[in-house]
Amino acid sequence: MPDEFGAAISSGGWPAAVDDTGEALTAEYSAQSAGPPPWHVYRITPNIAMALGTVEPGGATRWRF
Repeated sequence: MPDEFGAAISSGGWPAAVDDTGEALTAEYSAQSAGPPPWHVYRITPNIAMALGTVEPGGATRWRF
C-alpha cells in the first residue's frame, strides 16, 4: 500500500516516496507538525459512522457499512 499511496501523493504535488524498508513514506519537506520522516501509513476500514446535528431540528444518524 505505501507504493500506491506514495504515487498518489506525488501526483498531487508533494514529492513523497516510499523509504528503503518499503513500509513508510519519506520526503525532503513536510508540515512541522508531522515530525521527522519516515511516516507510517495506516489503512482504517470503518464499519459504522455517526453524525450529530448541532442546529435545530438536531438529531443523529448512523450508517453501517
